[in-house]
Amino acid sequence: MNNFFKKLFAILFGVFFALFLLELACQALFAFMVAPQLKSQQNDPLHYYTASDDPALSYVLKPGYQIEKDGRSIHINQYGIRDNSEDTGGPRKVALLGDSVPFGIALSQDETPPAALQRMAGDSIRILNFGTPGYGLEEVKRYLEVKYPIYKPEKLYYFLNLNDFSKRNTIYEGGDNGLYRIYEKPFFKLPFFIRKAVYRYIKEGKMSTSGWYRWMFKGNNRELLPLVKQMSDYAKANGSEFTVLLFPPAVAYENGQFVLQDVFDEISQYLKQNNIPVIAPVSEFSQNTYDLQDNTDHFTAKGSEVIAGVVWKDLTGGR
Repeated sequence: MNNFFKKLFAILFGVFFALFLLELACQALFAFMVAPQLKSQQNDPLHYYTASDDPALSYVLKPGYQIEKDGRSIHINQYGIRDNSEDTGGPRKVALLGDSVPFGIALSQDETPPAALQRMAGDSIRILNFGTPGYGLEEVKRYLEVKYPIYKPEKLYYFLNLNDFSKRNTIYEGGDNGLYRIYEKPFFKLPFFIRKAVYRYIKEGKMSTSGWYRWMFKGNNRELLPLVKQMSDYAKANGSEFTVLLFPPAVAYENGQFVLQDVFDEISQYLKQNNIPVIAPVSEFSQNTYDLQDNTDHFTAKGSEVIAGVVWKDLTGGR
């Protein structure tokens, strides 16, 4: 019996010692490779983020940030949304809520979906950009709770991107991995690198794949999809309308088919069961897809015009 416990102790000690050495190696790798890259991103003039006191967000758009570079302009107002105006009032207000898609990443201020919709609306409606790159569903929900009291929009369109089913500190950490880790460094580095390895394996070394979107949705939809209902309930409780717009990523158009249609159908069924209006503009992006979206599944300026037309049609009842 004593020999058994000695062998067991030796095995356990060996395992823990090996893990300890691996953790040390990962700590060094993070310190000498990952951390400098994150610092470089943070020091880039186009890094328009800052740390947030809200632990649910970790980072937010930098209030008062303004830059014009390489023909691209970005202006973040004092309330931390992408807007040229500091005014919180105005006529009827409509907010486009979500991640980098409504924000208009890689687009100039006047090329974003909210800007395109504003041109269609004229002065009758004020369009608000409630997008923040990298946020998943948990962060979008919290963002809504923070920004809604400032502007009180009468209607919200949530641009639901399938990578919104990301979840921090899991293998599904998602699109804000780099941004989030600038402001929240992992204490243990070995689990961080394991999660990164799994995540990159699923992505097949590409910017995105249909399988990656499906994997993220299937892994977290039971936990995160109810947050959409919570956002809808929050809006309705405050007298506002809430509609979900399912964003169809360019990569999902394969051989004349939209291969994530079953995922869209599952989400739409859930939303309809909970009396949440939903728009799925799949056909609108089925032709000339890569004129309307870039290779990162974000709108081009032309794509912004198309999606603005979809929202405008819904706003005006199809007129």
